[in-house]
Amino acid sequence: MAFVLDASVAVGWVVAKQATEYSRKVRRMARRDAYHAPALWRLEVANAVRTLVQRESISVEAARTAIDILERIAPVIHTARSEMSELLELSIRYDLSVYDATYLALALELRLPVACADGRLSKALKPAGLRKF
Repeated sequence: MAFVLDASVAVGWVVAKQATEYSRKVRRMARRDAYHAPALWRLEVANAVRTLVQRESISVEAARTAIDILERIAPVIHTARSEMSELLELSIRYDLSVYDATYLALALELRLPVACADGRLSKALKPAGLRKF
């Protein structure tokens, strides 16, 4: 089954210190199912990896390797179709950052579950009529 992929889960695919059983399970599923993300996914992934370098959780070389891998296994990227006002409304209604509301809007548009490790986004799925992958 296809799904929307949050950046937090994707980073767990390539950074051992960020890996969880859930991120490994999602990665196995991604080998056979399509996965989708909003265009901002690339920025969020790069920023998350950079933050790990800044916190000295991974080396610069490990960060470069992680980004190289993520660029090759990137999801189907969708440009934003939602208006900023719609994203604002979703973020207010479900107590999300506008960034996370972008994932929610895409999942609503595609009617797909969401693979995420973010607590707020996970919590918003059921009230929005979606499920966690």
